[in-house]
Amino acid sequence: MQYKVSDLLNIKVRLFLVGISLFSLLFLQSYCTNICPFIDGLKQDQLLRNLGFVFILHLLYRELLYFGFGNPWKNFSLPRQAYFLSMISWFLAGISAFILHFILYPDFPMGSHLKLFSSYVILGAGVLSQIEYILFESNYKKIAIEKNYTIFNEKLSGRILETFLIFTLAPLITLLLIVGRYSFEGIIDKHVSMEILYMGAVMLVAAITLAIVFRNVLKHDTKIIIENLQNIEEGNYKTVQTINRPDELGEISHSIKDMAYSIDEGIEQIESLNEEIINTQKEIIYTMGEIAETRSKETGNHVKRVAEYSKILALKSGLSEEESEMLKLASPMHDIGKVGIPDNILNKPGKLTEDEFEIMKTHTSLGYEMLKHSNKKILQAAAIVSKEHHEKYNGKGYPMGLKADDIHIYARITAIADVFDALGSNRVYKRKWDDKDIFQFLKGERGEHFDPELIDIFFENLDEILAFRDAHQDKLTNSVVM
Repeated sequence: MQYKVSDLLNIKVRLFLVGISLFSLLFLQSYCTNICPFIDGLKQDQLLRNLGFVFILHLLYRELLYFGFGNPWKNFSLPRQAYFLSMISWFLAGISAFILHFILYPDFPMGSHLKLFSSYVILGAGVLSQIEYILFESNYKKIAIEKNYTIFNEKLSGRILETFLIFTLAPLITLLLIVGRYSFEGIIDKHVSMEILYMGAVMLVAAITLAIVFRNVLKHDTKIIIENLQNIEEGNYKTVQTINRPDELGEISHSIKDMAYSIDEGIEQIESLNEEIINTQKEIIYTMGEIAETRSKETGNHVKRVAEYSKILALKSGLSEEESEMLKLASPMHDIGKVGIPDNILNKPGKLTEDEFEIMKTHTSLGYEMLKHSNKKILQAAAIVSKEHHEKYNGKGYPMGLKADDIHIYARITAIADVFDALGSNRVYKRKWDDKDIFQFLKGERGEHFDPELIDIFFENLDEILAFRDAHQDKLTNSVVM
């Protein structure tokens, strides 16, 4: 959306501008009489009438300028454009006052008319326009929250220098005009001193007021920049605010927001890529597990069921969500070493001979050797599960004869999940068992083959385990898994 100067002029702003003009009307009465003896000779009602007429003209000039030149100027911020229009309105008011006095009082010297004109330039275009400028800037920030400057062509240092010069020269010129007038008349008394102090005090109050307002604006905008940096540091990239200023502070705030957007976008891309990598890893892991199972004429649902049972047992045994999820991903590869076992042994329908069984047992070490070199946590966990899932709690398992807690918790959990699912599935060497027989076997092996505490946890959560098993049954009852 492209804003116009008129968008800055709500009711409050217009009332404030009228108030400023009224203030100038009252102040100019005293100001003009102090710098020019001819104006001082006018009656008060004459002076007020003349200034009132110019006051009305000034309000009219404002509206005409805002209406006629309200469209955005190229390379200008809207507040600065309004500020320049305001300055022009004060110049036009001064010219009108000059012409009016020139017509009404032709016997006044030209210097008198010029002093009247200078009063509008010094007080209005100089001092009061600066206050109006801050008002325009403040209001623009409110209406243009989503507006982004694309050209930062103003310098904060230049703005400060401009304001400093105006508030240095305006009081100095005023005092020189007053002193010049009374020095010319040869009158320097207490009254004159009081008038000088009065004028100086008014100028000083205006300067202090502007300085306080200007300081508060800078303090507020600087605070926003600091908060933006803190938000970025804390990772709150979407809460970064911009400051609609055409100077360095505005440029910094927009640069910070662009930086925050880039960081946030980069993080989202990294997270998306990381998620994609994780999903790819999952697919590879399940595929590797299925390859091993397929070689022994088994179904992919076996590895999925073992994975889910393992996670349930891991969570219930006190492992963290992260560890439990990692075990779920690692457990499907518990039999990956079977890819190195000959088909005549792997798929033999009858009982294996002693030599054949020794070869079959090597699938644990083969799987470990395949996975142990990876630095990925999932594959490291899979290496452990592959090597130790045939160890027994009583120390009579293979390949190392580990006992009790010497067997990794991942392997102890996977062993229960694997045996439970294998017993409940058809194999080339057996038909699946009934649940009653499976449960009796597991209880009988409590403390022998299996970790007793994990067996207790298994039965405590049997309903959840059976619900998953029933929802993921093999479609082909003659599919084989080991």
